[in-house]
Amino acid sequence: MTASKMSWTAAGQGALACCMLWLASTAVPAPGNASFTASFQPCDLPLVASGSNGVLARCQVEFAGSQGSVELVGQAPNRVTEVLFRSESNETVQRIAVSARPFIDPENVSIIVRDMNFDGMPDFGLRDFALTGANEPWQFWLWDEVLDRFVYHRALSKLPNPEVSTASQVVRAYLVDEHNNITTKTYSWHKGELVLQGISREVAR
Repeated sequence: MTASKMSWTAAGQGALACCMLWLASTAVPAPGNASFTASFQPCDLPLVASGSNGVLARCQVEFAGSQGSVELVGQAPNRVTEVLFRSESNETVQRIAVSARPFIDPENVSIIVRDMNFDGMPDFGLRDFALTGANEPWQFWLWDEVLDRFVYHRALSKLPNPEVSTASQVVRAYLVDEHNNITTKTYSWHKGELVLQGISREVAR
């Protein structure tokens, strides 16, 4: 896969409408529900009653060069207060305190685990809110091989609807205005920082 765009596209908008209806309900998910992350890793959705605290999603991912898992911990259905990374032997690797309300349902768990800065190591992204319209806010942590942990990246976290192109080694951000015009900003990485390479605009007809 050479590029990965988030679900703000037309197909994603359909999924958004579906998930909005699900989040509006208070039904407790059945035990053993399964889902996939935005980057297509498999997830389990443990049974947690609405308003109760616990592990909301557990996804099988690769990070730090080996297989492991990431858990979204918080209050059901989707108030996430902590992200917990575990090794394949179930040892705790890192805890990250967060405040987010991503999609967590049988259709989608709104996290991304993939290489965002082209250093060969998977990074981590968590969607801020599930009900935000066309412009999706995300939080991102890049894997730091020196510190041996994920480190929050403020500039990447400010980009709406980020798309990573491995083939061209760029990151694109798509901002949709109230008239559905799309402004695209293209960035490259230089010494760990995003550098703006160009801006284009697509006017809705």
